[in-house]
Amino acid sequence: MRYGKLIISLASWLALSSTAQAQPSGAQAETLFRQGKELMAKGQIAEACAAFDASQKLDPTIATLLNQAACREKNGQLATAWGLFLEAERQTRSAADEPTRQHHQTAASKAAKLEPRLSTLTISVPPENRVAGLEVTRGGERVDPGAWNKALPIDGGSYQISARAPGNAEWSSTITVGNEHDVKSIEIPRLKAAALDRPPVKDAAAQLPAESPPVAEHPRSRLAPFVLGGAAVGLAGAALGFELWASSTYDKAKVEPDDARQSSLWHSANTKRYLAEGFAAGSLAAAGVAVWLYLRPGKESPARASLQVAPIVASERAGLVITGSF
Repeated sequence: MRYGKLIISLASWLALSSTAQAQPSGAQAETLFRQGKELMAKGQIAEACAAFDASQKLDPTIATLLNQAACREKNGQLATAWGLFLEAERQTRSAADEPTRQHHQTAASKAAKLEPRLSTLTISVPPENRVAGLEVTRGGERVDPGAWNKALPIDGGSYQISARAPGNAEWSSTITVGNEHDVKSIEIPRLKAAALDRPPVKDAAAQLPAESPPVAEHPRSRLAPFVLGGAAVGLAGAALGFELWASSTYDKAKVEPDDARQSSLWHSANTKRYLAEGFAAGSLAAAGVAVWLYLRPGKESPARASLQVAPIVASERAGLVITGSF
């Protein structure tokens, strides 16, 4: 008998303990719900929404979910409110009692009225701009590739759109979306490579002229530094020309109404910008070598002096190969 009484007492204690632990959450949820209603009546919308969110987290109910949605609507977060009304409508579709059926009708009606007012944002990623490992974020949150190129509902506000991929420079831009009836789109450009690829050593070595046999020393020729200096000036002029051309193309892209044409202009402008940067780097390299050759002490045979300056232009890359002996 004693063991039986002990088991019954233990079971009763566990049941009371479970009830005691459950009561505070329900009581807290109810208190937060009432505070949310009071704050809504006072016009303190943001604080009311926070109270409803906390109440729903502690004790989820359809009534609290509907108040969450109504609060977000008053706060101008129409896309969030629409999603909450849809969730309330989904949870009450199989309602059997009259109060729950009324909640279902309210949620469905509110969602239908909100939908035409929603603003949308399209993050466009053209196929030619999808480099390997590309990741796009909106406000710091990753955007799934399945959501690219689709007009999706969004709350009004400013959002930072970023794109990154291994081996490429990160890109970011900010776009502002209105609270209602605003349709915005932003295109992710092709990311710029972080650095130019270095040519293989064997290819560079193959371009070097065969070594000449030793000859008698003579005073070193000053021709090579001046040739290199002229090449530096020419490359600088080419860099400036491509930069001005790229700027002009960028300006045309900004005002181009056709999306396909605008994308083509952006791509063309980026290519010209990369060429300008490559020629500028080549100009600096040629100028540096020219100064070094001019100031370097010593004697060499003019017969051995040779110089080859060859620009390299590839897809969105440009560079300069200088080979020879002086």
